[in-house]
Amino acid sequence: MFVARIVIFVLIFALLIWLLTSTAVIVHQGEVKVVESFGKFVRTLEPGLHFLIPIVYTVRQRVSLKQVPLEIPPQSAITRDNVIVQIDEAIKYHVTDVRAFVYDNEDAVTAMIQDAQSNLRGIIGKMDLNEVLNGTEEINVALFESIKDITAGYGLAIDRINIGEILVSDEIINSMNKLITASRDKESMITLSEGRKHSLILDSEAKSSEMQIDAEARSKQTKIDAEARAERTRIDAAAEAEKIRVITEAEQLRIKALNQAIKESELTPEVLQYLGLEAFKEVANSETNTVIIPSNMTDLANVPVMKQLWEKTSSEK
Repeated sequence: MFVARIVIFVLIFALLIWLLTSTAVIVHQGEVKVVESFGKFVRTLEPGLHFLIPIVYTVRQRVSLKQVPLEIPPQSAITRDNVIVQIDEAIKYHVTDVRAFVYDNEDAVTAMIQDAQSNLRGIIGKMDLNEVLNGTEEINVALFESIKDITAGYGLAIDRINIGEILVSDEIINSMNKLITASRDKESMITLSEGRKHSLILDSEAKSSEMQIDAEARSKQTKIDAEARAERTRIDAAAEAEKIRVITEAEQLRIKALNQAIKESELTPEVLQYLGLEAFKEVANSETNTVIIPSNMTDLANVPVMKQLWEKTSSEK
């Protein structure tokens, strides 16, 4: 009898414990709990202490609302130039719709990973290897934009997605190194050629400028010489004109003085003719081959004295 009482007491105590644990529900900060009634979704419990009617209401699942980091295993992808690369990626996400996360997908996280991998292969397939290696940020943005709306249907929101290490085969790396070396050699040759071309252009321009300067200098010197010669010719012409003017004026003065002297001497025409004859005689006695006889020389015969002088001169000769 005593044993039966102990058993009954234990059963009642266990029942009370079960009722307490089934009725009182504690929800921690940063999470919610999904409540069902006979398998049907009822509501979610926010952080805090809650009491549920046993058997009628049960807690199916705890769902974290915190941001969750997720490493996706490396996957292979083929670039547009048919190079196989190994790429890993990391996603940070959080639950935004608890009901859709729990009931609309059997495994929303796995679905999100598959979508991310599929879209990444599509993005890589549209890019060359160099674009893939140098465009991780562009790939991150393109991948985020391509799956953010899809994962929203899973009750998830992607906060950030990052492409990790990109691996290629050793053969491709060696080929790339050779290509880079060849490209650098080509750029070096182009740079040297451009330098020589630029140097030749500068030399040509310098020579052209030097020739232009020399031509301008010669032109200026020629102009200066011509102006100097013209100025000298003008000065010589002015001097010669001045000389002629002075000589002419002197001759005019001499003639005027001579005429004045003749007028004042009161010489007769006979005396003047005599003087002219004397002057002609001196000319005739000179070594000149040609002698011009004045037109009035024939009139000398009409002067008796002159005639005698003429005859005497002629006989002496």
